[in-house]
Amino acid sequence: MASHMSVPPQSEKTEKNKLVWIVPTVLLALFALAYLGGVVAFNFVFMPGTTLDGSDVSLRAASEVAQEKAGSLSGYQTHITGNGVDLTLTADQIDLAYDGDAYAREAIAATNPWAWPFQLAQGDRSVSAESAVVFDREALLDLFEPFESAARESVASLGGKAVVFDAESGSFGLDPSITAQYLDDDALIEALSQAFTGQEEEIVLDEGQLGGEDDALHAAVDAADAYLGAAGTTLTLDGETAAEVTPEVIASWVSVADDYSVSLSTDAAASWANQSVARLNTIGAERTYTRADGKQVTVSGGSYGWQVNQGGVADALVAAVSAGTPQAVEVPFDTRGQVVPDAGGRDWGNRYIDIDLTEQYVRMYGDDGSVIWESACVSGDASKGYDTPTGVNQINDNKRSGDVELRGLDYDKDGEPDYISHVQYWIPFVGNMVALHDADWRGSFGGTIYQWNGSHGCVNLPMDKAAQLYDLAQVGDVVVVHY
Repeated sequence: MASHMSVPPQSEKTEKNKLVWIVPTVLLALFALAYLGGVVAFNFVFMPGTTLDGSDVSLRAASEVAQEKAGSLSGYQTHITGNGVDLTLTADQIDLAYDGDAYAREAIAATNPWAWPFQLAQGDRSVSAESAVVFDREALLDLFEPFESAARESVASLGGKAVVFDAESGSFGLDPSITAQYLDDDALIEALSQAFTGQEEEIVLDEGQLGGEDDALHAAVDAADAYLGAAGTTLTLDGETAAEVTPEVIASWVSVADDYSVSLSTDAAASWANQSVARLNTIGAERTYTRADGKQVTVSGGSYGWQVNQGGVADALVAAVSAGTPQAVEVPFDTRGQVVPDAGGRDWGNRYIDIDLTEQYVRMYGDDGSVIWESACVSGDASKGYDTPTGVNQINDNKRSGDVELRGLDYDKDGEPDYISHVQYWIPFVGNMVALHDADWRGSFGGTIYQWNGSHGCVNLPMDKAAQLYDLAQVGDVVVVHY
């Protein structure tokens, strides 16, 4: 018997094939719908487990968060100073608020709604967003107008005095009472926006950031500041620093006229220079030194030493400062000593002649500082007011030997010299009037002879000692006379 296979009809097979595809398609459509629904929802609502700038915003509407952020500046108040401004500002004066919508949008975007399934799978998340501020620009600028108006009036009254030196910053600037007129609107808005964003309670306006257009006053500030570039200029003596020019010193020389022209005062520079190097003016000044035998000596007077050329040092300083860069200015002198003055003012070397009026003794020191000659002496007669003048001098070129005639002054007004004497060795150190010389009419030297039978001011020596000293002493050797 023949067998037969049963074959389903074609329509039934087609229906089964359709059923196989319909189920996955429906499931996929449902998943897509759910996914898109989540995307839409999480564009307006924060995902579960979300923390925004430290606050839990889980499942909170973005609009609610935006409104809360916008109102968080309510009651904010700040004090604004600097640049001639002193203003207390409240948020309601300028409708100050945070841009809540922008804040919320940025925060939502940070959670990435398109990836919400993955975000949820990862658990809690923390995000942050910028908190920009919005306010009435014109209302804000109106609050500064009174300060700017007052500043313009101050400028007219102050003239050149509007340019002042600030010791703290070490630079010139405008008087704080007038700087408000130079506030730049855009720069002001920018600076305040940043401060408002941070809810700063004290805001100090920076002139460097908020300065307006460059005018004659600002040009004067720049011109004055250019001189300060020379700060660090030094006055030197044989290469050694004697004084340094600081910004404060230069500022004291700068003058700004009412037409805002800027100049340096030569007189002020000269005054400062001369005060700074006063110790270098040793002629006649008090000097203190320790003699080789240990005696402490203080002496003043005489014609030997250093003398600063006052006009020259002022001109040199002004030229250096005008150049605007630090320089070393060598101090010019009318006269110079043998060595730079030490702390006590001694400005001669080891070689010199020391005349001690108290001891009535003379010593000559050589180049190595040792005594190369010494002798007792008789100085000016103290009882008659003929005291030998104290001070620091030098042997001069009136030095003579042979039959040297000495003629006294005519104190008694008889028309003739009060005395005429002859000496062999004349070693003068005060003009041609006071000298070391021999005195063969004396039988003794030293002691207290000078107090009752002294000379007319010269320093008398024994003949042999005078001869020795004459050979040793040279024109230019320093002679120090002291008690």
